[in-house]
Amino acid sequence: MAGIQASYRQRIHDRARALLPWVDRLPPGWVGFSLRTWCALVLGLTTAFWLQLDNPLLVGVTVMILAQPLRGQALSKAFYRLLGTLVGMGVSIVLVAVWNQQRGPFLGGVALWLAACAFVGSLERDFRSYAALLSGYTVALVAVNCIDAPQNVFNIAISRASAITLGVFSVAVINILSGSPEAWRGLADGLKQLTRPISETARAALQHGYDRGAQADIRLGARVLALTTRLSYARTELERGGMRANGARLAMTCMLSVLDCAHGLGRHTSHDSIAPVVADAIACIARRTDLRTDQAGFTLHILDAIRATQSGHVPSHEEAFAIERAACMLSARTQLHVGQDMLAEGTGAAEHGTTVNIAIQPNYVLAFIGALRVLIGFSFAAGVCVVTGLPGATVALAQTALTLTLAATNVDTARFGMGAVIGMPCSVLAAGMLNFFVLLHGADMPFLALTLLPQTFIACLLLMRPSTAAIGFNYGVFFFAILGLDNHQSYNPTEFLNRNIFYLLAALLAFITLVLLFPPSARRQRFWMGATIVRALERQMAGRGQTDGPTRLTRAYDRLAQMQFWTDRLPAAACHARQMESFATFTELEGALARARLYARQAQKSPLLRPAAERAQRALVLRAPWDVIAPLQQAMAAVPAPTAHLPPQTQVAAVNLLAGLNAVLRAWQVAEAPLRHYGIIQRRKAT
Repeated sequence: MAGIQASYRQRIHDRARALLPWVDRLPPGWVGFSLRTWCALVLGLTTAFWLQLDNPLLVGVTVMILAQPLRGQALSKAFYRLLGTLVGMGVSIVLVAVWNQQRGPFLGGVALWLAACAFVGSLERDFRSYAALLSGYTVALVAVNCIDAPQNVFNIAISRASAITLGVFSVAVINILSGSPEAWRGLADGLKQLTRPISETARAALQHGYDRGAQADIRLGARVLALTTRLSYARTELERGGMRANGARLAMTCMLSVLDCAHGLGRHTSHDSIAPVVADAIACIARRTDLRTDQAGFTLHILDAIRATQSGHVPSHEEAFAIERAACMLSARTQLHVGQDMLAEGTGAAEHGTTVNIAIQPNYVLAFIGALRVLIGFSFAAGVCVVTGLPGATVALAQTALTLTLAATNVDTARFGMGAVIGMPCSVLAAGMLNFFVLLHGADMPFLALTLLPQTFIACLLLMRPSTAAIGFNYGVFFFAILGLDNHQSYNPTEFLNRNIFYLLAALLAFITLVLLFPPSARRQRFWMGATIVRALERQMAGRGQTDGPTRLTRAYDRLAQMQFWTDRLPAAACHARQMESFATFTELEGALARARLYARQAQKSPLLRPAAERAQRALVLRAPWDVIAPLQQAMAAVPAPTAHLPPQTQVAAVNLLAGLNAVLRAWQVAEAPLRHYGIIQRRKAT
């Protein structure tokens, strides 16, 4: 029976392709997404008209803003929309109360608030960023529209909150009842898909000493970090969401740890300094899938395997590095599967209850430029509106503020401005056709629902395609405001034109500001992200860097991923690849220093290793005249050999301390030349 049904579906699909060959080019899931959005619109507008809300069009605007293909996306955005609206309404009331008779200070306060929200929104990610932006442009939509009637600000705020709450409720109900695709399953699938290339990278490093190169690892790490977006959506869907989200974060940090170990191990074992007995022991332990232990346990297993083959062998500092990196990699591989199980099943052992943090590197320069663009753009639009003196100019000002604020977090602000200048006129055209040629023939809710169906499908299709998402947003979200949907619909052409001329003016002002004012420069952003990598390294060399752990590791990979992102937006050139390799070596040195300091602190707990650990701590502070190699070699020589007669924990601490110092030595030898090339360290001049 299943085979017959599959064959029947295949025949239907083949016939559809024959009749409509362009169907295969449409985004997957577009029909379900469009229908869910349309149902939420119908439910929200029906309820708004039944309740006789003052602004039913805001329900439609809210639904289109919250339109997301996945359930978790819609629910998460709905929560942050409510939060941002409440904050924005509170600030609106305060601004109007303080400067209700002073237009200049009032508009200045609005401009500064918009800039502040744009700055915070640029530093955050996902829908937390959206909440910050919404707090900004809600002030423009509420307070600016009350500039001539400040006594109405509270009523307008309450009316807006009621409509937004109804829109949020409609989206939540439809997404829950319709069985929309779940974000957490996409997160689990994404982790599963990345497991294979991560495992292949680890296998190549363990068995063949193969290093794929920094850029390949950076791109793979960027794919891992990109899953944080799905993770933020998934929490709203999951039972025991905190534990399961922590499992996903554990799996992601373990993937990055495997990449980090594989890169160091592959580069290290390219040297002929590892005895065959050590390489065989590492490969033997790596093949044992029954072992479930931590890094110290894997280190002891590798040492036991070495002694079982050659009892008198004592690992050198080169071999200690290979043992430590392999043990760390195998431990991360084990924890990776534990994290995936926690996400899928919502259960985990007590030792995995510690919260795993994933840190990002905020781009303060980009955030400042975005905030400055919003500040200047709003001030320019306010000046135009004041000079023209038109009675409805506040509509254009509020709409310009909304567009500028939403564009603050877009990497390509010019594309968003182009989306406004294309999407808004298309929305005006569609609203005009609907208002004057369709709605005249019917006034009941079922008729309105049917007329909104094709418009909703078009908007959702545009939203789902990255190349047209900005056009789809401006077309779909502002359609109901342009239509002027109300309890008593107006069919007056003059009123329609007078209202929408200001929306078109707002689109033009936003386009001019976003395209001409501080256009994004990939070269400049790449430079600033490289500067953050250098500052992190300088702090680590001075002994003031971040402690090694998941937070440091994820932030380091995020810096490299952002730099690689901006590099990919530049014209292809061989020098760009060399520069990325150089900054990857800086990050490797920064990580080696953090890891070596951690191992030195752990070794200080052993009386036997304490003198060597204190000497290592002094050698790990790198300063002018940059005589680094000799102190590190002396510190390694002072570490007692990890022989079999030592206690197990002391053996592990000795191996780790040797490995940490050796990692710093090797990373310095690779990074010294580019450090001098970029002027980060200087040779002492002869006197």
